[in-house]
Amino acid sequence: MIDINPQLQSKIFDSLLLHMKAERKGSRHLASRAAIVRGKTPRNKVAAGKVPSGKSARPAPAADSSPQWDSLAADLNRLGLHKTTADALVSWAASQAEQSRQSPVKIRVLHPMEREFISVEAYDYLLELYRLGLIGPPQLEQLIENCAFLTSLPATREQIGKMALRAFAENLELQGLGSSH
Repeated sequence: MIDINPQLQSKIFDSLLLHMKAERKGSRHLASRAAIVRGKTPRNKVAAGKVPSGKSARPAPAADSSPQWDSLAADLNRLGLHKTTADALVSWAASQAEQSRQSPVKIRVLHPMEREFISVEAYDYLLELYRLGLIGPPQLEQLIENCAFLTSLPATREQIGKMALRAFAENLELQGLGSSH
């Protein structure tokens, strides 16, 4: 088990979020480039097996060797994490990002009562965390439910951020990637 102190968890979470956003944007760019390489351009379809001139047929780089993941590993090392710990977190992030791309995003529509206790900005943030793979469906539901118990409503993005950080720490611990003590 990797021991990550609570003060460092917030910085790690922010770094993971930043790099997972960048990786998601980069993977969309790579996917569109791969489609062009395969000859599937929106307006001009090329015969199968032929590569448009000026394009190479080399495959896209693996998820864990992308510049975003390399940059995440460097950020985690700068935060003081041991290389082994940083590599484990990068592998976890790459796996979560790939899993979130592979599984269809389910739309979660708030019940009218739920809309009263979570702000639009806070819910948007929750959906972003879910879409990127930092939280899963159970954590999404739990975080929405926890909003009902807050003393000041509707829940703000900052309040959701604190609750999401706790869910993230618990998720890491469940997967053997960290402890919250």
